[in-house]
Amino acid sequence: MKYCIYFCLVLLGMPGYAQSIFNPESYRPLIADRTASQPGDLITVLVMETSNAQSSADLASAKSIKTTLEAGYNEDSHEVSFGLSGKGKTAAKTGRNGKIKAALTVAIKEQFPNNTFLVEGLQTIRINGELQTILLSGIVRKEDITPQNTVLSTRVGNAHITYAGQGSVADAQDRNYLYKILSFVGLV
Repeated sequence: MKYCIYFCLVLLGMPGYAQSIFNPESYRPLIADRTASQPGDLITVLVMETSNAQSSADLASAKSIKTTLEAGYNEDSHEVSFGLSGKGKTAAKTGRNGKIKAALTVAIKEQFPNNTFLVEGLQTIRINGELQTILLSGIVRKEDITPQNTVLSTRVGNAHITYAGQGSVADAQDRNYLYKILSFVGLV
């Protein structure tokens, strides 16, 4: 019993120190929203972009050239006429349609003082030997991030979205030099 009293006195006489196992600067309670809020956090961007561009030109021209030549000798008069006429109409139309749908996870690279984030992400997909790459960067406002931690690509400011492919299909779309020269001259 004597040792028990000494032991209790020693414990009561020692100062106690407590240290938290959580970092107060990055701690989030279990019931808090799990939306991205600091550099290194991930956000899923739902890319739904559609672009359409149309351009057309209609050029019409008409020329008519008539030449007449008269010659005469003795009593007979011969009249020879040459006539040239030409009409031309050219039309040009160009159109471009683009559509991309994807879900891309990006990381917060930097947080700005006005509660906006610089985000950047890269996704690479290989399908049947074709390598498809989607690169996205831009600025996201904190209030545009949904509770599911997603944001629409139409809500990304200064968005740079690049979609590129490499492989046999992409190579087939690239015209050869002969085609480019003939197109420049206007033969195709």
